[in-house]
Amino acid sequence: MRFGRFSIGALLLYAFILMACSTSSDHAGIEIGNPEIQAHSFSAHFFVDYGSGENADSVQLDGLHLALSKLSAYSSYYIYVSFDAEDGLTLWPDVSSDAPMTIAFTEDSLSEEENWLSAFGDISIDDEGLLKEIGAHFAPVAADPQVTGSIQMADVAVPFTFSLSGLDSFEVRYMQDQLDTAENGAISLTVRFSVPDWVDGLSLSTAALDGDTVRFDALHNAALWDSLTTRFVKSFSASHYVVNYADGAAEEDYAEDLLAQYDVIDSNWVSNGTFENGEGWIVVRQLGGYADTSVLNNIMTVNVTYPGPYSYSVQLIHEDIPLLKDRKYKLVFTAYAQDSANVTVRIGSYSTYNTEAFQEHVTLEPVWRSYEFEYTALVDDLFARLEFNVGKNQTKYQFKDVKIYRID
Repeated sequence: MRFGRFSIGALLLYAFILMACSTSSDHAGIEIGNPEIQAHSFSAHFFVDYGSGENADSVQLDGLHLALSKLSAYSSYYIYVSFDAEDGLTLWPDVSSDAPMTIAFTEDSLSEEENWLSAFGDISIDDEGLLKEIGAHFAPVAADPQVTGSIQMADVAVPFTFSLSGLDSFEVRYMQDQLDTAENGAISLTVRFSVPDWVDGLSLSTAALDGDTVRFDALHNAALWDSLTTRFVKSFSASHYVVNYADGAAEEDYAEDLLAQYDVIDSNWVSNGTFENGEGWIVVRQLGGYADTSVLNNIMTVNVTYPGPYSYSVQLIHEDIPLLKDRKYKLVFTAYAQDSANVTVRIGSYSTYNTEAFQEHVTLEPVWRSYEFEYTALVDDLFARLEFNVGKNQTKYQFKDVKIYRID
């Protein structure tokens, strides 16, 4: 549930024991048991990857230039922020006139590297949110919207041009485990364009020549051009893609190999559902709500002392629950309430705060009971969050044995 612009942190967030935390209105929640996250310095670099296979030299690029308009950090927060979490925190540019910057992927020279370092080397990612993704926003360079290079045709390197006119703009996002993190916490983003991902399986050597050049555009080799346009953005070896095509169509998707990691039957996606400790769980206190928490003998206790006016005034949350659209899941948990009380259980987005799977109102009673809910995911989202909204009632809640399984 969203109120104003409160949003919630998760698995690696700040933390110290909740009972020792400040009750300041600036802090809506605190995670239990995990070390505090510090601010990170940030840098980025860009290059072309040809792979190492048998056909690694079949396509060579000598010109790949894109206009970088923005670098964004997508994080979940448990404090009030002045921007929309769905849009992300702008890391660059600090001054709008600095963008766009032309990035030359094929010119890995010292001068290019110095340009990147001067632009991105002093960026600091805030220490108020749990970083989930870094996004790089690109568009074709207006003055020269094409990729140039050569293709091996009958053992001869033939020049080619690929028109970027099919693309309006796009964003490639990288999950935290795709970032390079130094011992001092500095984060480096590598934006890598993979030529094999772009061209493998396409019969480029059979393309028609226009004079001495192979052209891929709406008038020349149109079918191959369509395929190359569709593949282009997903050849940046990112985890998450947002594409706006020139014809007005839009697409948002995760990398297929990444989704496949979560397309597994019977896997439990609640990382600490047995409450060995408090790690992975957040208690949110906002809008007049307050609660103390403790973990003992694999039981999470949430003692609501000030219930607040809303069910979401106090929340017990576990983030980074993966959802695959149209897949079926089961949530199982056991719970107790010192006094009978209604709570709201839901799975939703950390950034839009929309329900993405289900929302149910449940009466917890002064006896331990197990609850089960089956649901179908409405979207692909690897960062969804499970919420137990326990505000509105001044009582003590206990939870144990929380599981989420794929069942189809």
